[in-house]
Amino acid sequence: MTHLKRLTLLIALLVVQISIGQEYFEGELFYSIQYEPINKSIPVEYLEKEMGTSFSAYVQEDRYAMIYHAEGTQGWMKIIVALKEGYSYTEYEKSDTIIKTKFGTEKEELVEFKRNTDKKEVLNELCESVTINYKPLEPDAYVEMIKGTYYFNPKYKLNAKFYKNYTDGFWNLFVNEAKSISIRNETEFYPLFKTIQEVTLIEEKKIPDEVFELNASKVIFEKK
Repeated sequence: MTHLKRLTLLIALLVVQISIGQEYFEGELFYSIQYEPINKSIPVEYLEKEMGTSFSAYVQEDRYAMIYHAEGTQGWMKIIVALKEGYSYTEYEKSDTIIKTKFGTEKEELVEFKRNTDKKEVLNELCESVTINYKPLEPDAYVEMIKGTYYFNPKYKLNAKFYKNYTDGFWNLFVNEAKSISIRNETEFYPLFKTIQEVTLIEEKKIPDEVFELNASKVIFEKK
C-alpha cells in the first residue's frame, strides 16, 4: 500500500509539472474557409482555387505557421511568423523565392478596435470576439478597408509578450486583448470579398521544429 501511495503521488506530481509546462497552447489547428464576393465579378470558384478552402495552423509559444491548401496559379501558400525574430516568411509552392517581411513595414491606419459582448458558438462552446477595422495606406493597396471580427476561446492561450511587436493588421492588439488563438475569423476585404475561416479541429500536441524550417532550395528575398 505504501508503494502504491508513493506511485500515486509521483504521478500526481508529474501531471502538475506537465500542466505548468504547457501554460501556453501548442498544437495543430484545422480551419475551413468560405468566401462571399462583394465585387460580383469575382467568382467564388476562383477564390476557392487560388486561396484554398482550408488551411492548417501550427502553433508554438514564440512562432506559428499556416499552410493554405490552394491549387491555383501558385499552388499552396505557407506563412511562417517568427515572433522573436520580428519577421514573417511567405512561400508559394510554385515559386522559387521565399518572401521575408519585417513586422510593421506596411502602412496602416486603425479605424476601430473593440471587444464585443455578444458571443458565437465555435466547436460547441460560446466564444467572445474582438473587432479590428483598419485602412491599408500603401498607394498600391488592393483594398480600401479591412474589417474583421475574430472569435477566441481562453482555453487556447497565447503568450502576449511575443506578439507585442507583431503590428501587422494590428494583431498585437488582438492578442493583448484576447490572449488566445483566433478560432473564427470573419473578415471583409472591401470592396473585393468576405471570408469566414472557422476551426474544425484542434489537436494539442508537440509541434516539431522542422515545421518552421525554411526551404533550403529556395532564395530568400527580403521585402523593403
